[in-house]
Amino acid sequence: MNKTLRLMLAALVATTLAACGGGGDEPPQVAAANATLAASPTTTAAVANTSFEFPAGVTDFGTVATTTLAFTSTATTPAFSISSGGSTATGVTTFGSCIFTITQSTFPPTSPLAVGKTITVHPCNISVNTAGQTANGIAQTRSAALVLGAAASAGASVTVSVTAGGQLTLNGQAAGTVTLAPLTGAL
Repeated sequence: MNKTLRLMLAALVATTLAACGGGGDEPPQVAAANATLAASPTTTAAVANTSFEFPAGVTDFGTVATTTLAFTSTATTPAFSISSGGSTATGVTTFGSCIFTITQSTFPPTSPLAVGKTITVHPCNISVNTAGQTANGIAQTRSAALVLGAAASAGASVTVSVTAGGQLTLNGQAAGTVTLAPLTGAL
């Protein structure tokens, strides 16, 4: 190959690499979709004291007015607080689904939220708005909803970060993983 042709080829390769951002650089990764996390001691601890509001109530709770639920401790068996229509109930939660055991209540004895009753809700998930979030470990305020059976709460603000390996952190606590995809104009 003659010297001029080699110089022209080298210039073409250098121009191409510069236009692409250099050789070997990977495009930024982002969360490919929203994360759905099964409620568990780990995930509820990550959203402890976050109020999830259900504007139309929760069928499994027998409520039709605005209903608010918060997991109130990060113990192995998380506590919860529910309020609706001026009544409140508290107790402990176990998982497999969400199993709410009512230990204190101002709801009437006929309510599913009365003292001594247990309510099992399936599915019981936390849906986190992670789609398109850059996987760089930098925390952002995002929206999360609690899904109890057919009822989904309005979005509540949480702090979310996604690492380059796909680790999802909610409010500073590891909560699961997300699938990553290269950043494109489609997200």
